[in-house]
Amino acid sequence: MIASLLGLALASNLSFAEVSPNATKNAAVSVPARPDEPRAAKAYGVLETHCARCHQAGKLERPLPSGGLANILAIDDHARDPVLVKPGLPDASRLYDVFETRHAPLEIFTGPDAKPEPTPDDIQAVRRWIKDLAPAVQSCPSRQPVRPAAIDKLMREAQHLERDQGKDVRFVSLVHLYNSCATAAEMTAYGKALNKLMNSLSWAPEPVKLTPLDDAGTMFSFRLADYGWDDARWKLIEKAYPPALLHVVAPDVVKTADSPAVVVNGDWLAAAAGETPLYYALLGLPAKLADLGTMNGTDLDANIRAGSVRRIAIGESAVTRGNRLIERHPGKPAGLWLAYDFATSTGEQNVFEHPQGPKSAMKAKQPFRPDQIRALFALPNGFYAFALFDAAGNRVDRALPGIEKPYAGVEADAVEPVTKAGANCFACHTDGLVQAKDDFRAAGPVDIAAGPMTPDRRAALPLFGTDSENALLMLGGWDRYRAAAKSAGIDLDARVHGDELVTGLARRYREGADFEVALGETGLERPEFLKELADAKGAAAPLARRLLHGVLSRNELEHLFSLLKGTDAPVQTTASAGFLRDVKSEIGLTMWFDKPRPAPGDLVTIKAEADNECYLTVISVDGAGVATVLFPSDFQSDNLITAGEAVSIPPSDAPFQLRYKAEGSETILGRCSTSATPPVGIEHDFERQRFTVLGNWENFLQDTLVTDWEMRTNPEKAERARIARSGALRRQQDRGERIPAPRPDVASEKSLRDGRAILVLGRS
Repeated sequence: MIASLLGLALASNLSFAEVSPNATKNAAVSVPARPDEPRAAKAYGVLETHCARCHQAGKLERPLPSGGLANILAIDDHARDPVLVKPGLPDASRLYDVFETRHAPLEIFTGPDAKPEPTPDDIQAVRRWIKDLAPAVQSCPSRQPVRPAAIDKLMREAQHLERDQGKDVRFVSLVHLYNSCATAAEMTAYGKALNKLMNSLSWAPEPVKLTPLDDAGTMFSFRLADYGWDDARWKLIEKAYPPALLHVVAPDVVKTADSPAVVVNGDWLAAAAGETPLYYALLGLPAKLADLGTMNGTDLDANIRAGSVRRIAIGESAVTRGNRLIERHPGKPAGLWLAYDFATSTGEQNVFEHPQGPKSAMKAKQPFRPDQIRALFALPNGFYAFALFDAAGNRVDRALPGIEKPYAGVEADAVEPVTKAGANCFACHTDGLVQAKDDFRAAGPVDIAAGPMTPDRRAALPLFGTDSENALLMLGGWDRYRAAAKSAGIDLDARVHGDELVTGLARRYREGADFEVALGETGLERPEFLKELADAKGAAAPLARRLLHGVLSRNELEHLFSLLKGTDAPVQTTASAGFLRDVKSEIGLTMWFDKPRPAPGDLVTIKAEADNECYLTVISVDGAGVATVLFPSDFQSDNLITAGEAVSIPPSDAPFQLRYKAEGSETILGRCSTSATPPVGIEHDFERQRFTVLGNWENFLQDTLVTDWEMRTNPEKAERARIARSGALRRQQDRGERIPAPRPDVASEKSLRDGRAILVLGRS
């Protein structure tokens, strides 16, 4: 049920898989065991019931949604993830927020395959588990951070070992992940992910292993020539690498390499080099499909005319929900596979009625008409490469609109990321080629002499092999790929938090950062970074404040780094913080304090800004657990805020002040909605209270969860509540009390989820 939690592409991306890709994935992945601790076990049960079918590798019943979280049952992993869980503070934890808002991917609670939504007790079980977690679960006090001087020493030694080839040596760093408390198992998996990525970008004749420079796997070296690269290839990486992430490297190391970016972060490399357009550029893939055929030593149209291709027709593709045609061409080193995608299965797009084509290769009266073509081919070292082309054979970066429909029925039009060639494909093609079963031969007669047959079917039938013939074609590819991976030290069944290796490492880059993660990326000492954030001015100040008290997206973090370094805005290598959405689906709300680190007794001002006009509610939960609505109030009763304009609480001319007491931690919760109706449970009465007091926050949440549940599941009770509310308003009017006039909801072309933001004071 976690659709937009973390940014990542579909599990079914760029897949030729038509024999249950999720079943293949499930068979190879073990599911995390239920924990023994009672509250963790109860939370596990809730996650298993409501989330595992979409978000647990080994239990998948459907493609991963755009949130892509693939290890929802790994309770211990979540406890250590500062972006997903804030130990002891469920309100600041995205995992709880998803439950509390009942945010489901697509229409999971409706339609023919509907599932029951989480009950109030389910939601409270997740809350109690997070509340019981100790902050120490996300620390690694016994680990000594790797500092820049140590990194310089490792790189210098690696260059010296290569002697006159030192200029050809480059480095990939995982130091920041190690410094941010990645476990030994995670570091091992990240290293394997880098090996898989680099070999998937290589034109070398054999697989090559990166050279680890220390036992912890924090730094790796390689020679450009090892992967068939030259200096021009590395300059593509230099150009794409965000200036905000540039390492400060010893001058002698930079001089030897003659490169300003002699070392790059491995998670960035997985995210950027594993995705178009950099993926295409590093492989040097041609812009035309015909030229890709030439690169593989084959002529695509000539092969079709000569009958030397083998085809597999799919009646209903799991990716496009229409028919699909897979085609294998002879070529070096191991053939070239194409998949013709169709937006519909009617007319000239029905490959069963029009099996001859495409138009460029056949003289049939009505050849099939594809909308796009996907390509998969083996590199010389045995790894696979991928590409996308439009119907005219022009290379494109991402799948064309309207082609992919990974969800059926009422969910068919759900907004999901668009597939990009590269690492998006690795998740489904963990074994390279994926088994596909032909439906064409079974759809009609196969013996030309046995009975009547349409001319088109008679002409096309020789191109369609039997299931055993198709399996033999794929078997060689499977064996070759597994042998290549083994040679490079890669276990193709290994996962990073449920994800395929490269996908998992790329997610680590895209998922955003709290202070500790950001500290690991800077390489600075803690006091030095704290001072830098405290001294931030101008546009950097709000971002610095938010990082000190919350979480920044990847784009926001790199923007902050750029501002602190005085460089230009960072190069954008991904389309939003990991999400490849073309449609806005949620209000963006940000909050920050006017002071970087308020001290006890300080007066503070809360700043809030949204990217869409919306009604803002800000709640403070103090150290004693008492909740009060700070905005709106009797002093600031109009809570409709304008997009892009920051609101101050209190404003400079307000007759009240906010003072930080520092008696335990204090949490500030913001919510901005297109609905003018206040959040459930909040009823303002500024005649009696200038600030609406909600009382004990835990009790308030429990009551509102139950109330909301009953109002949605019991229409009669909801109607009685509406009548009672109307009666109460009439009585207030009869007493002459001030009744605010109803306000209209904010108009929006598309329904937008409420924007939410959290700040935490008094908690490191």
